Amino acid sequence: MSISPHLNLSSEIEADLCALAERTAEPEPALSRLRDLAASLASERPELLAVLHARLTDPVWRRRLMTAWGNSPYLAHVLAKWPEFLEDAYHHEDPVAWNRGLVEAVLATESRNEVARLLRYHKHRTFLGIGLRDLTNEAPLTETTGGLSALADAALEAGYRWLRRHLSAIHGPPMADNDEEGRHPSRFVILGMGKLGARELNFSSDIDLIYLYDEDRGGCTGNRPVSIKEFFNRLGRELIRLLGEATADGMVFRIDLRLRPEGESGDLTLSRRSAEIYYESWGRTWERAAMIKARPVAGDLELGEQFLANLVPFVYRRYLDFAALEAIRDMKRQIDSKISARQDYHRNVKLGYGGIREIEFFVQCQQLIHGGKNVNLRVRPTEKVLARLVEANLLTQPVADTLVHHYRFLRTVEHRLQIERERQIHSLPEDETGYLAVAKRMGFADADTFRCRFAAVVETVHGIYGQLFLEGEKVDVVRATPMAGALLAYHPNEESALRAVADAGFENPRQALDLIAVLRDGPNLSRLREETRQWYGRLAVPFLNEILAAPDQDMALQHAEGFMRGLGHRVNYLAMLRETPPVLKLLVRLFGTSALLSRFLIHHPELLDNLVTTDFLGHFRGKGEMAQDLDRALAKAGDPEAVLLTLREFKNAETLRLGIRDLSGLAEPEEVMAGLSQLADVILQRVLADAMRELVERHGMPVFLDAEGVKQIAPFAILAMGKLGGKELGFSSDLDLIFIHGSRGEGQFTEDPNRSIPNALFFTRLGQRVITAITSMTRAGKLYELDMRLRPSGKSGPVVTSLEAFLHYQTHEAWIWEHQALTRARPIAGDPAFLDELRQAIASIFTRGHDAEKVRQEVADMRRRIAQEKTPPEGWIDIKQSRGGIVDVEFLVQYLTLAHAADHPTILSSNLPNALRGLRRAGILEPDEARVLEDAYGLYRFTENRLRLLHDRAENRIGPDEKIRTRLERLCHALEEPIFPALQTRFERVVPIYGKYLEP
Repeated sequence: MSISPHLNLSSEIEADLCALAERTAEPEPALSRLRDLAASLASERPELLAVLHARLTDPVWRRRLMTAWGNSPYLAHVLAKWPEFLEDAYHHEDPVAWNRGLVEAVLATESRNEVARLLRYHKHRTFLGIGLRDLTNEAPLTETTGGLSALADAALEAGYRWLRRHLSAIHGPPMADNDEEGRHPSRFVILGMGKLGARELNFSSDIDLIYLYDEDRGGCTGNRPVSIKEFFNRLGRELIRLLGEATADGMVFRIDLRLRPEGESGDLTLSRRSAEIYYESWGRTWERAAMIKARPVAGDLELGEQFLANLVPFVYRRYLDFAALEAIRDMKRQIDSKISARQDYHRNVKLGYGGIREIEFFVQCQQLIHGGKNVNLRVRPTEKVLARLVEANLLTQPVADTLVHHYRFLRTVEHRLQIERERQIHSLPEDETGYLAVAKRMGFADADTFRCRFAAVVETVHGIYGQLFLEGEKVDVVRATPMAGALLAYHPNEESALRAVADAGFENPRQALDLIAVLRDGPNLSRLREETRQWYGRLAVPFLNEILAAPDQDMALQHAEGFMRGLGHRVNYLAMLRETPPVLKLLVRLFGTSALLSRFLIHHPELLDNLVTTDFLGHFRGKGEMAQDLDRALAKAGDPEAVLLTLREFKNAETLRLGIRDLSGLAEPEEVMAGLSQLADVILQRVLADAMRELVERHGMPVFLDAEGVKQIAPFAILAMGKLGGKELGFSSDLDLIFIHGSRGEGQFTEDPNRSIPNALFFTRLGQRVITAITSMTRAGKLYELDMRLRPSGKSGPVVTSLEAFLHYQTHEAWIWEHQALTRARPIAGDPAFLDELRQAIASIFTRGHDAEKVRQEVADMRRRIAQEKTPPEGWIDIKQSRGGIVDVEFLVQYLTLAHAADHPTILSSNLPNALRGLRRAGILEPDEARVLEDAYGLYRFTENRLRLLHDRAENRIGPDEKIRTRLERLCHALEEPIFPALQTRFERVVPIYGKYLEP
């Protein structure tokens, strides 16, 4: 039998319609609704019967319509009541343009009833187009939610503008009084909150709104004048009725204003300033979270943007805000306590177990915590935030992908529940028939398959949520030991307290008791608010637990106390440590091992922010990655002072990262030295580029005329010497630098005709700017200490040297020891072509050849004089100056390089381990000798870096103090042998090799 005699469809199309119907939730009603529509059109709207026929012969539209008839009684009702909707299709590519006609049509009528009809008519037409594409999975989730949100925006804009015109005709237009601007029309904005603000609206969502107007002063001037506040109160109430009243055509949207300041007890509309004062003075954490998604949706959008911009400090704290977690958890617990008692807890896709709200809460929590420092997280859509969390290394890509995939699934289930009859439903049916219907709407063949899929999704979401959103009460008791609790309970003046602290292993019990009191009560107790003091109390037990387990308890406690005193009221860092026990454990371990890293963290607790990123310690960062990160950080710096501060903060963070990787055994010593050297390279390159740009803007480019009379740009380079030149920089190392320019010939002036200066003066100022940028003290400290004494003529020489003068000096005037130093030279910043020229010029100095015997005598004499002046005292070990130490290895390699580079240019390398390998490959050193020297040098540099981490200063000597030696042994625990016998063995192995070549 034919589906409908009115349609005259082919047998193939009818068969396809039946097959499509069978895959829907209601196969028989689907075909019945088609027959009823065809019969109705044949008798009442024959002109539309041809349109329906055409749609059914199109395979895409045939699938859309049959899917709607079989899955959504609501959409079937819309088609039956307004069959003309078949003539057009929702313009999903540009929903704003699609809705523009609604605003124009509403403003073209004077009848309120007609406005209400137009709004509902357009709503149902839009819902049909969106629903058809959603049910057939043609539209991604963002298109569906974006289209629904755009419709709400348009309906609010149309309703607002019509009502303002209507009320202005009764009361006169609202006019604000402003001292600066005089009398002007009062501005009004509607803020969309929640899903509307994020453009994530459902098919049956309430729309959460806040009404704001600009100023209180002024009023209306018509025949029935009212205040500005009353005018907009009336407008707001009328808008609720206009959109939310149920008529014969249904409703447009339910409006919910409970998110406004003070909720249902607060004013319906507020002035912008009143709202700002409320949030600044009384705003709670849940209101901060709500404002993350706030968006101006109708009215004066500029007013809304100004308001939200002023609220940024309220929503996003300057530093990582782990203190917000407690309030967010309370919000979640309140929701859980309400819904978990209900029978639908495991069926509610929004608020229930593993539901949408758990994903949203996690995302908003991360935004509140990290959005103050990372402006990229200040976006509204959930999926976009998850992507940004990955970019910020706060979430791994696999976890983010899982949450996005499951979020889309749960939101689609929510839509399938609501599109059935346009009801605000969030729970899956209990009965098997209803459950099967939802499964069919989701595209599943049976209920069991869908049930398994849903269960797997919510289980995964809840598991991720549980791992990433730790319950606060669990943290307080982690590793809680009786010892920590007892020590915190003592009063400092109790005699028994001193015995207990001594028994716990602290060397100075009186001092330890005072420091423990700071852990418990916080610094300057009388000045701390009770809420702040409580945060110190919450962290006291886990903090002291870790101190008792630290490598050096006294050292850890002293640094912890300094850290607490430095924090003061900044409890967000205490909250961070409470929420992330691994970070607390790492922090205390650093406090108990390294004075250098402890100083960083005591003076700059904001460095802790880096420890919560997912890959801060994960891998070796090359120069390119560092440079990109530095560029991104500096792009946010607004002035020269901010640039200097950002450079130092970046350097401190990278040094901390390398120090932790070193102490944790995640990095080999060579990686640490290479990383510190590359960090210095990146910073110097950026400092030079900025200084060069500033001077060129003031004086023009420095140029000269070459031998052919052609104008050339005069280049500049920074030449690194010493450890930086050898890519062996250590913690706290100075930078040995030489500045060289390539200006020569005639016409050596800058190009600006009005402010031209000689190139020599230009480069002197450039060098001075670089020095100032590196050595200036800021609240984040200096970048580096500089040593410029290796330049030609030392301290008495000019700050910047021309390449011609540099080469003349090195060729005709330099001492052998200066050529020794030059073996470590490495051009690191400046014009690339000039850097290559400089490398070749330096190499030529060595490949011209030296008198080997003369070099040997001078190097050996220099070493003897140094040994006489710097022999370590009895009982001391000097890694650098002891016989067989660093200086012996360096002098030996430098001698062999100077003596043999003319015949073996491949041995040239500023990096000493590479130079040793080159000497071995060239046959100049025996393989066993090279291995001994390389092994010894590696141990010396490892120990030197450990000493600098321990002491917070450049240090090469180890005294007889047993406490210091014990601390160093702990820092060197990763070695296969005890550090002090290992050093002595290396000294003894190096001495005869040194003697063989330099003291035969």
